[in-house]
Amino acid sequence: MSSSPLVHSLGSATRAYEQPTGGWFLNNAGWVTGRERTLVVDTLATEARSARLLDAVREDTGHAGEQLVAAITHWHGDHAHGAIQIARAGGRLLATGHAADMIAAGPHLFEAVFDFDGWGDVTPPKIDELVSEPTTVDLGGASAEVLPVPWVAHTEGDLVVHVPSDGVLFTGDLVFVGVAPLVMAGTAEGWIQALDWLTTLEHRRLVPGHGPIQGAGSTAIADLRAYLSWLLEVTAADEPDFEALDAQARQRWSAWSEGERHTVNLMKTHADQHGRSADVITLAMAMIKPFGGRIPLDI
Repeated sequence: MSSSPLVHSLGSATRAYEQPTGGWFLNNAGWVTGRERTLVVDTLATEARSARLLDAVREDTGHAGEQLVAAITHWHGDHAHGAIQIARAGGRLLATGHAADMIAAGPHLFEAVFDFDGWGDVTPPKIDELVSEPTTVDLGGASAEVLPVPWVAHTEGDLVVHVPSDGVLFTGDLVFVGVAPLVMAGTAEGWIQALDWLTTLEHRRLVPGHGPIQGAGSTAIADLRAYLSWLLEVTAADEPDFEALDAQARQRWSAWSEGERHTVNLMKTHADQHGRSADVITLAMAMIKPFGGRIPLDI
């Protein structure tokens, strides 16, 4: 079983909720609190984990139910599955239009890929507010900026949450630390553009979608940008040797967990660069091949 979640105080208004080890479905979340309400940034993968997150929010802030508004950074289940609990309690949900459509089409359990039956109730909720342009959420004496990402990056319809007063940036899955990223639902080219954009948002602390919280001097954005640039470089050829490139990636980024994602990233980026559609089933089967079957989840 993964380690217990960690709550980090990142400023007078901002907390980060880190789930070690940051691997499959072990994402980070957080919250920003004012006098009147709290903005929750993302939820978690299972009913039980999301309930514990909301317990932590209530213990820290005293806010619950209608006092909560949640910004869902993208549609993947680890970030969105718990949103139903906020909706049922009377809170509001924010997401981009594409993310809202994908959430409504869920829940996305990918049962052909993952071996797990502990999701609990992850019924898709209705998103209350679609974010199509930068939006400031007034919390009463504190505020947060909810910013849609202008490019197809980790997914189509990503957003980030910026808290200038505390110097904090919640990136969702635009940033992974110590964990291989996944390009399957996005594009490497657009992701690089999004990373360059992140560097223009002033911050002292960065909360990645997966992995440890980052402070001043972090190379997390640059490291991920280098990896995505490598993907584009090595898949420019018409017929790259995916097996050799996968081995190269596993060696070069050996400290990153979830190395099974490299093959998928290579195949998807190659298809994007050559104007081809990437077959999702083919990508999924390539990813689970090292396991000899479905990937077991420890969440």
